[in-house]
Parts: sequence; structure tokens; C-alpha cells
Amino acid sequence: MKKPKCHSELGFSLLEVLSAILIVTFFTAAAMQMMVISAAFKAKAKEYTTAANLIEKDLETVRNIAAQYEFPIVASPVPTVGATAIRLSSGKGLKQDDQIQFSGSSNVYSITAPSPIPSASPTITITPGIISPAPSVSTRVGSNTVCSATSASTGLANYLQQITQGSAYIDSSKTFSITEGATSVTYEAVVGANPYIIPDTSKKLWLMRNDNNLNAAPYNVLQVRYLVVKDNNGSPSSNKIVAKLASEVIPNASFQCIQ
Repeated sequence: MKKPKCHSELGFSLLEVLSAILIVTFFTAAAMQMMVISAAFKAKAKEYTTAANLIEKDLETVRNIAAQYEFPIVASPVPTVGATAIRLSSGKGLKQDDQIQFSGSSNVYSITAPSPIPSASPTITITPGIISPAPSVSTRVGSNTVCSATSASTGLANYLQQITQGSAYIDSSKTFSITEGATSVTYEAVVGANPYIIPDTSKKLWLMRNDNNLNAAPYNVLQVRYLVVKDNNGSPSSNKIVAKLASEVIPNASFQCIQ
């Protein structure tokens, strides 16, 4: 009687090997694709996070400018009853022919000179002469004309915009215009932020800003719009937007208007 042979060296069939290879290939390809997608999302998230940080940093700068924008106060020497020359801490928010009022007094005066009013420690001439009681040092001087502005060009937001659009904050040599709704909006590069190179990459981003006075009484709101765009051969590319934001700021002087 013959004993059955033991086939100890039998392996997988060709069909089984091909099936295993196909399965391994499928899962490897899927895993590689997921890694590529994950890397792409990670890079995009890094771009957006960087853009958001650039916007936040500059918006805080604009808000600080708005917070520090105050009407001037009376400086030494103390004005006396009948005086027409008054020394102020600054000329912010004031111009010739403005109707002004001292905090705590109902008397209204008109600035007759100088024109323009210097920004630092000006001495203004008013009419009529100071009526009793005379204002003391550090008394706030508000402009009724500006606080009751009848157009965006004469409101407090316009004064604030003149600062935020200065050469210390905006680079007017790098601009572009895009259509938002039915309006063409011009964005300008923010000084000191451009182009920003994302760490550990060669990618560059541009921070662009548009300041616009809202055309609504009391004309004290400055609308600040941001775009962060990708670089295109050393210039901002208006068709490669990474992030955008719109915000509004009000100068502190607006809360010092004498009612």
C-alpha cells in the first residue's frame, strides 16, 4: 500500500500572485495620492495662515493710529479772558475757519489763522476773544465743523485716511485695481510687509490695502479692505488672491466731539 505524497514545496499560484500585486499596488497608489493631497492642503493652509497674520498685524497698526488720533488740548501758557492766541498740543483735526469749542464750555469760536495749521504745537488765532471762564491747560479742543461734517471729504475719517495713506504706510508704486461688485477698487502695497517670503519656502505674498471713507453721516468711519496675493515676477498678482478682509475703524477724536 502506497503512502500519499506530501507536497511541502507547493507555493502560490500565478493568479494569486497577480492578485496580491494588484492589491498592494492599489493601496500603495491610494496612500501616495493621499500623501500628495495632504501636502497640498498643508501648503495651502500655511499660505492662508500667513496671509491672515499679515492682515491682522497691519489692521492692528491702523487701529492704533485711529486710537491715537485725538483732538488737541490746550497747552501752556494758560489763556486768559480776552486772549485770541491759543497754544495747542497739536493741529490734528483742525483747519482755518473751523468752529471750535472747549470741553466744558458752551462758547463757540472760529479759527482765523494760521492756514494750514501746523501739526505740532501750533498757536492758533480765534475770534472772538476768550470768554469767561478761560480754558485751563489740558482742556480738550473739539472741532464742531469736523464733528458735524456734511461730506466725506471734510469728516474725521478723511483726516485719518490722510495719515494711513502716507508714504510711511503705503507704497503707491505697487498698485492694482480690481472690480468688486460694480466698483473698481484700487489696492496699494503696505510698506514693510512686501513681498513676504513664507518661511521654509520660496513662495512670496503681497499685502495690499485700500482705505475708503464711508459716504454716510457723520463721515467718521474709515473702511479698510485687504487682499493678500501671490507674487508674479516681483509684483503683486491681482488674479492670485490668497485671502481678503474688510473692516472699519473710527478715530478716537470722534468720541471726543462735544455734543
